[in-house]
Amino acid sequence: MPFSEILGQEPVIATLKAALERDAVPQAYLFVGPESVGKTTTALAFVRALFGNTPVHNKRIAENQHPDLTRIAPDGELTRIWQLWNRPGHPTGALENLSFAPINAPRRVYLFERAETFNEESANSLLKALEEPPRYVQFILCAPSVTSVLPTVLSRCQVVRFSAVPRETIQKALTARDIPDAATLAAYAEGAPGRAFRLAETGELQDQRGQLLDLAHRVALSPPIAAFRLAEDLRKLAAPPKAKKGEEDAEEKSSRGDMGRALDVLAAWYGDLLQLSLRGPDAPLLHTDRRTQAREAASKYRPEQLAQCLETLFAFRRHLARNANAQLATEALLMKLAPR
Repeated sequence: MPFSEILGQEPVIATLKAALERDAVPQAYLFVGPESVGKTTTALAFVRALFGNTPVHNKRIAENQHPDLTRIAPDGELTRIWQLWNRPGHPTGALENLSFAPINAPRRVYLFERAETFNEESANSLLKALEEPPRYVQFILCAPSVTSVLPTVLSRCQVVRFSAVPRETIQKALTARDIPDAATLAAYAEGAPGRAFRLAETGELQDQRGQLLDLAHRVALSPPIAAFRLAEDLRKLAAPPKAKKGEEDAEEKSSRGDMGRALDVLAAWYGDLLQLSLRGPDAPLLHTDRRTQAREAASKYRPEQLAQCLETLFAFRRHLARNANAQLATEALLMKLAPR
Protein backbone atom coordinates (compact mmCIF):
# COMPACT_ATOMS: atom_id res chain seq x y z
CA MET A 1 0.00 0.00 0.00
CA PRO A 2 1.45 3.42 -0.95
CA PHE A 3 1.48 6.43 1.37
CA SER A 4 -1.50 7.90 -0.50
CA GLU A 5 -3.80 5.09 0.68
CA ILE A 6 -3.01 5.33 4.39
CA LEU A 7 -5.94 6.80 6.29
CA GLY A 8 -5.78 9.77 8.62
CA GLN A 9 -2.03 9.89 9.32
CA GLU A 10 -1.06 12.92 7.25
CA PRO A 11 1.44 14.36 9.81
CA VAL A 12 3.20 11.00 10.00
CA ILE A 13 3.42 10.69 6.22
CA ALA A 14 4.72 14.25 5.92
CA THR A 15 7.46 13.50 8.46
CA LEU A 16 8.59 10.35 6.69
CA LYS A 17 8.51 11.93 3.24
CA ALA A 18 10.56 14.88 4.46
CA ALA A 19 13.21 12.54 5.85
CA LEU A 20 13.34 10.65 2.56
CA GLU A 21 13.58 13.83 0.49
CA ARG A 22 16.43 15.18 2.64
CA ASP A 23 18.16 11.80 2.65
CA ALA A 24 18.17 12.16 6.44
CA VAL A 25 16.40 9.00 7.56
CA PRO A 26 17.34 8.01 11.12
CA GLN A 27 18.46 4.42 11.42
CA ALA A 28 15.87 3.54 14.06
CA TYR A 29 12.24 4.62 14.13
CA LEU A 30 9.73 3.85 16.86
CA PHE A 31 6.15 4.07 15.58
CA VAL A 32 3.75 4.48 18.51
CA GLY A 33 -0.02 4.62 18.55
CA PRO A 34 -3.20 2.63 19.23
CA GLU A 35 -3.67 -0.83 17.82
CA SER A 36 -4.78 -1.09 14.18
CA VAL A 37 -4.35 2.63 13.34
CA GLY A 38 -1.87 1.83 10.56
CA LYS A 39 1.62 1.57 12.11
CA THR A 40 2.66 -1.62 10.33
CA THR A 41 0.94 -0.58 7.10
CA THR A 42 2.80 2.73 7.17
CA ALA A 43 6.05 0.96 7.95
CA LEU A 44 5.64 -1.19 4.83
CA ALA A 45 4.77 1.87 2.72
CA PHE A 46 7.92 3.52 4.07
CA VAL A 47 9.98 0.48 3.11
CA ARG A 48 8.53 0.64 -0.40
CA ALA A 49 9.64 4.28 -0.66
CA LEU A 50 13.02 3.48 0.85
CA PHE A 51 13.53 0.74 -1.73
CA GLY A 52 12.57 3.00 -4.62
CA ASN A 53 8.91 2.08 -5.19
CA THR A 54 9.69 -0.27 -8.05
CA PRO A 55 7.17 -2.93 -9.09
CA VAL A 56 9.58 -5.78 -8.29
CA HIS A 57 10.39 -4.48 -4.79
CA ASN A 58 6.74 -3.66 -4.06
CA LYS A 59 5.55 -7.12 -5.12
CA ARG A 60 8.11 -8.85 -2.92
CA ILE A 61 7.29 -6.61 0.03
CA ALA A 62 3.56 -7.30 -0.35
CA GLU A 63 4.22 -11.04 -0.47
CA ASN A 64 6.65 -10.86 2.47
CA GLN A 65 9.32 -12.36 0.24
CA HIS A 66 11.83 -9.52 0.00
CA PRO A 67 15.35 -10.64 0.98
CA ASP A 68 16.19 -7.22 2.46
CA LEU A 69 13.09 -6.90 4.64
CA THR A 70 12.81 -8.97 7.81
CA ARG A 71 9.58 -8.81 9.81
CA ILE A 72 9.71 -10.00 13.42
CA ALA A 73 6.48 -10.79 15.25
CA PRO A 74 6.25 -12.16 18.80
CA ASP A 75 6.46 -15.84 19.57
CA GLY A 76 3.25 -16.05 21.54
CA GLU A 77 3.21 -13.19 24.02
CA LEU A 78 6.92 -12.31 23.81
CA THR A 79 9.60 -11.47 21.29
CA ARG A 80 12.42 -13.75 22.45
CA ILE A 81 16.16 -13.62 22.13
CA TRP A 82 16.32 -16.75 19.93
CA GLN A 83 14.23 -14.88 17.36
CA LEU A 84 17.05 -12.34 17.07
CA TRP A 85 20.23 -14.37 17.54
CA ASN A 86 21.05 -18.02 16.95
CA ARG A 87 20.27 -20.35 19.80
CA PRO A 88 20.46 -24.17 19.73
CA GLY A 89 17.23 -25.85 18.73
CA HIS A 90 15.73 -22.77 17.08
CA PRO A 91 15.58 -21.30 13.56
CA THR A 92 18.20 -18.81 12.43
CA GLY A 93 17.93 -15.53 14.35
CA ALA A 94 16.66 -12.54 12.39
CA LEU A 95 19.67 -10.36 13.20
CA GLU A 96 22.32 -12.92 12.29
CA ASN A 97 22.64 -11.34 8.82
CA LEU A 98 23.08 -7.84 10.28
CA SER A 99 26.69 -7.59 9.08
CA PHE A 100 25.79 -8.55 5.50
CA ALA A 101 25.05 -5.81 2.98
CA PRO A 102 21.58 -5.77 1.40
CA ILE A 103 21.07 -8.00 -1.63
CA ASN A 104 18.73 -6.01 -3.88
CA ALA A 105 17.77 -2.81 -2.05
CA PRO A 106 19.62 0.26 -0.73
CA ARG A 107 18.90 -0.75 2.89
CA ARG A 108 18.39 -3.87 4.95
CA VAL A 109 15.25 -3.29 7.04
CA TYR A 110 14.20 -4.98 10.28
CA LEU A 111 10.56 -4.41 11.21
CA PHE A 112 9.56 -5.33 14.75
CA GLU A 113 5.77 -5.47 14.67
CA ARG A 114 5.19 -5.45 18.45
CA ALA A 115 8.17 -3.98 20.24
CA GLU A 116 6.25 -3.88 23.52
CA THR A 117 6.61 -7.67 23.69
CA PHE A 118 10.37 -7.68 24.18
CA ASN A 119 11.46 -9.20 27.45
CA GLU A 120 14.50 -7.73 29.17
CA GLU A 121 16.88 -10.26 27.63
CA SER A 122 15.76 -9.74 24.04
CA ALA A 123 15.50 -5.96 24.45
CA ASN A 124 19.05 -5.76 25.76
CA SER A 125 20.30 -7.91 22.89
CA LEU A 126 18.57 -5.61 20.39
CA LEU A 127 20.15 -2.65 22.13
CA LYS A 128 23.58 -3.83 21.01
CA ALA A 129 22.44 -3.69 17.39
CA LEU A 130 20.75 -0.31 17.83
CA GLU A 131 23.85 1.33 19.30
CA GLU A 132 26.14 0.93 16.28
CA PRO A 133 24.26 -0.52 13.31
CA PRO A 134 25.92 -0.82 9.89
CA ARG A 135 25.16 2.24 7.78
CA TYR A 136 22.85 0.26 5.46
CA VAL A 137 20.60 -1.05 8.27
CA GLN A 138 17.19 0.41 9.03
CA PHE A 139 15.19 -0.49 12.16
CA ILE A 140 11.45 0.15 12.53
CA LEU A 141 9.78 -0.73 15.82
CA CYS A 142 6.02 -0.56 16.39
CA ALA A 143 4.47 -0.25 19.85
CA PRO A 144 1.32 1.17 21.47
CA SER A 145 3.20 3.81 23.49
CA VAL A 146 6.67 5.05 24.38
CA THR A 147 6.24 3.70 27.91
CA SER A 148 5.75 0.16 26.61
CA VAL A 149 9.39 -0.18 25.49
CA LEU A 150 12.53 -0.07 27.60
CA PRO A 151 13.97 3.46 28.05
CA THR A 152 17.33 2.31 26.69
CA VAL A 153 15.66 1.18 23.44
CA LEU A 154 13.51 4.31 23.29
CA SER A 155 16.54 6.57 23.63
CA ARG A 156 18.03 5.18 20.41
CA CYS A 157 14.93 5.64 18.27
CA GLN A 158 13.19 8.59 16.67
CA VAL A 159 9.59 8.48 17.80
CA VAL A 160 6.78 8.91 15.26
CA ARG A 161 3.35 9.25 16.85
CA PHE A 162 0.20 7.87 15.22
CA SER A 163 -3.25 9.06 16.25
CA ALA A 164 -6.78 7.70 16.10
CA VAL A 165 -8.43 8.30 12.73
CA PRO A 166 -11.67 10.35 12.59
CA ARG A 167 -14.81 8.26 12.27
CA GLU A 168 -15.85 10.14 9.13
CA THR A 169 -12.56 9.26 7.42
CA ILE A 170 -12.99 5.57 8.16
CA GLN A 171 -16.63 5.62 7.08
CA LYS A 172 -15.72 7.30 3.78
CA ALA A 173 -13.06 4.67 3.08
CA LEU A 174 -15.50 1.83 3.84
CA THR A 175 -18.18 3.40 1.65
CA ALA A 176 -15.71 3.81 -1.22
CA ARG A 177 -15.20 0.03 -1.12
CA ASP A 178 -18.96 -0.61 -1.13
CA ILE A 179 -18.82 -2.17 2.35
CA PRO A 180 -22.30 -2.37 3.96
CA ASP A 181 -23.01 -0.75 7.34
CA ALA A 182 -20.08 1.62 6.90
CA ALA A 183 -21.32 4.06 9.56
CA THR A 184 -21.73 1.31 12.15
CA LEU A 185 -18.37 -0.28 11.42
CA ALA A 186 -16.63 3.10 11.56
CA ALA A 187 -18.16 3.83 14.95
CA TYR A 188 -17.14 0.48 16.40
CA ALA A 189 -13.63 0.84 15.01
CA GLU A 190 -12.84 3.55 17.60
CA GLY A 191 -10.41 5.35 15.32
CA ALA A 192 -8.65 2.22 14.05
CA PRO A 193 -9.11 1.60 10.30
CA GLY A 194 -7.56 -1.85 10.56
CA ARG A 195 -10.21 -2.88 13.06
CA ALA A 196 -13.00 -1.58 10.82
CA PHE A 197 -11.80 -3.55 7.79
CA ARG A 198 -11.23 -6.66 9.90
CA LEU A 199 -14.77 -6.50 11.27
CA ALA A 200 -16.10 -6.04 7.74
CA GLU A 201 -14.13 -9.00 6.39
CA THR A 202 -14.91 -11.47 9.17
CA GLY A 203 -18.55 -10.53 9.75
CA GLU A 204 -17.97 -10.88 13.50
CA LEU A 205 -19.76 -7.66 14.38
CA GLN A 206 -22.74 -8.27 12.12
CA ASP A 207 -23.23 -11.79 13.49
CA GLN A 208 -23.30 -10.63 17.10
CA ARG A 209 -24.78 -7.16 16.97
CA GLY A 210 -28.48 -7.92 16.60
CA GLN A 211 -28.56 -10.45 19.43
CA LEU A 212 -26.51 -8.22 21.71
CA LEU A 213 -28.79 -5.25 21.10
CA ASP A 214 -31.80 -7.41 21.90
CA LEU A 215 -30.07 -8.38 25.14
CA ALA A 216 -29.29 -4.75 25.95
CA HIS A 217 -32.94 -3.82 25.41
CA ARG A 218 -34.01 -6.60 27.78
CA VAL A 219 -31.65 -5.24 30.46
CA ALA A 220 -33.56 -1.94 30.51
CA LEU A 221 -36.92 -3.70 30.94
CA SER A 222 -35.83 -6.25 33.56
CA PRO A 223 -35.50 -5.99 37.35
CA PRO A 224 -31.99 -6.17 38.84
CA ILE A 225 -32.56 -9.77 39.94
CA ALA A 226 -32.67 -10.76 36.26
CA ALA A 227 -28.99 -9.80 35.95
CA PHE A 228 -27.93 -13.39 36.69
CA ARG A 229 -29.88 -14.79 33.74
CA LEU A 230 -28.87 -11.91 31.47
CA ALA A 231 -25.21 -12.36 32.40
CA GLU A 232 -25.42 -16.00 31.34
CA ASP A 233 -26.95 -14.92 28.03
CA LEU A 234 -24.15 -12.40 27.54
CA ARG A 235 -21.49 -15.04 28.12
CA LYS A 236 -23.16 -17.35 25.59
CA LEU A 237 -23.33 -14.63 22.96
CA ALA A 238 -19.67 -13.73 23.51
CA ALA A 239 -18.43 -17.35 23.60
CA PRO A 240 -15.96 -18.33 20.85
CA PRO A 241 -16.13 -21.69 19.05
CA LYS A 242 -14.88 -24.55 21.20
CA ALA A 243 -11.12 -24.89 20.98
CA LYS A 244 -9.52 -28.14 19.94
CA LYS A 245 -7.51 -30.18 22.38
CA GLY A 246 -4.24 -28.43 23.19
CA GLU A 247 -5.55 -24.99 22.18
CA GLU A 248 -6.81 -23.82 25.57
CA ASP A 249 -4.68 -20.68 25.50
CA ALA A 250 -6.02 -19.74 22.08
CA GLU A 251 -9.57 -20.33 23.32
CA GLU A 252 -9.00 -18.02 26.29
CA LYS A 253 -7.61 -15.24 24.06
CA SER A 254 -10.49 -15.65 21.60
CA SER A 255 -12.99 -15.52 24.45
CA ARG A 256 -11.56 -12.24 25.64
CA GLY A 257 -11.67 -10.86 22.12
CA ASP A 258 -15.31 -11.88 21.64
CA MET A 259 -16.31 -10.44 25.00
CA GLY A 260 -14.47 -7.25 24.10
CA ARG A 261 -16.52 -6.92 20.92
CA ALA A 262 -19.70 -7.59 22.91
CA LEU A 263 -18.78 -4.81 25.35
CA ASP A 264 -18.14 -2.46 22.42
CA VAL A 265 -21.69 -3.10 21.17
CA LEU A 266 -23.15 -2.50 24.63
CA ALA A 267 -21.18 0.71 25.05
CA ALA A 268 -22.41 2.00 21.69
CA TRP A 269 -25.99 1.16 22.72
CA TYR A 270 -25.71 3.04 26.01
CA GLY A 271 -24.17 5.93 24.10
CA ASP A 272 -27.35 6.05 22.02
CA LEU A 273 -29.49 5.96 25.15
CA LEU A 274 -27.55 8.86 26.65
CA GLN A 275 -28.00 10.85 23.43
CA LEU A 276 -31.77 10.31 23.63
CA SER A 277 -31.86 11.17 27.31
CA LEU A 278 -29.99 14.43 26.81
CA ARG A 279 -31.16 15.55 23.37
CA GLY A 280 -34.66 14.15 23.05
CA PRO A 281 -36.37 11.50 20.91
CA ASP A 282 -34.95 12.76 17.62
CA ALA A 283 -31.31 12.72 18.73
CA PRO A 284 -28.84 11.32 16.16
CA LEU A 285 -28.14 7.64 16.88
CA LEU A 286 -25.64 5.06 15.77
CA HIS A 287 -28.29 2.33 15.75
CA THR A 288 -30.88 4.14 13.68
CA ASP A 289 -32.71 0.87 13.04
CA ARG A 290 -33.29 0.52 16.80
CA ARG A 291 -34.69 3.96 17.57
CA THR A 292 -38.03 2.71 18.94
CA GLN A 293 -36.35 0.20 21.26
CA ALA A 294 -33.74 2.77 22.27
CA ARG A 295 -36.39 5.34 23.18
CA GLU A 296 -38.18 2.78 25.35
CA ALA A 297 -34.94 1.76 27.06
CA ALA A 298 -33.74 5.35 27.60
CA SER A 299 -36.98 6.19 29.42
CA LYS A 300 -35.99 3.75 32.18
CA TYR A 301 -32.84 5.67 33.13
CA ARG A 302 -31.81 9.11 34.31
CA PRO A 303 -28.97 10.73 32.32
CA GLU A 304 -26.51 10.35 35.19
CA GLN A 305 -27.32 6.63 35.39
CA LEU A 306 -26.58 6.19 31.70
CA ALA A 307 -23.28 8.01 32.12
CA GLN A 308 -22.44 5.61 34.95
CA CYS A 309 -23.34 2.63 32.75
CA LEU A 310 -20.88 3.85 30.13
CA GLU A 311 -18.15 4.34 32.73
CA THR A 312 -18.81 0.82 34.03
CA LEU A 313 -18.53 -0.70 30.55
CA PHE A 314 -15.34 1.19 29.76
CA ALA A 315 -13.77 0.10 33.05
CA PHE A 316 -14.81 -3.52 32.49
CA ARG A 317 -13.38 -3.36 28.97
CA ARG A 318 -10.03 -2.06 30.24
CA HIS A 319 -9.73 -4.74 32.89
CA LEU A 320 -11.16 -7.61 30.88
CA ALA A 321 -7.96 -9.65 30.99
CA ARG A 322 -7.89 -9.49 34.80
CA ASN A 323 -11.37 -10.90 35.29
CA ALA A 324 -10.49 -14.50 36.07
CA ASN A 325 -14.05 -15.46 37.05
CA ALA A 326 -16.19 -14.59 34.03
CA GLN A 327 -19.43 -15.60 35.74
CA LEU A 328 -19.01 -13.31 38.75
CA ALA A 329 -17.64 -10.47 36.61
CA THR A 330 -20.50 -10.48 34.11
CA GLU A 331 -23.13 -10.83 36.82
CA ALA A 332 -21.70 -7.78 38.60
CA LEU A 333 -21.62 -5.91 35.29
CA LEU A 334 -25.27 -6.63 34.45
CA MET A 335 -26.36 -5.67 37.98
CA LYS A 336 -24.75 -2.26 37.47
CA LEU A 337 -26.35 -1.84 34.04
CA ALA A 338 -29.89 -2.50 35.30
CA PRO A 339 -32.12 0.60 35.81
CA ARG A 340 -32.38 1.80 39.39
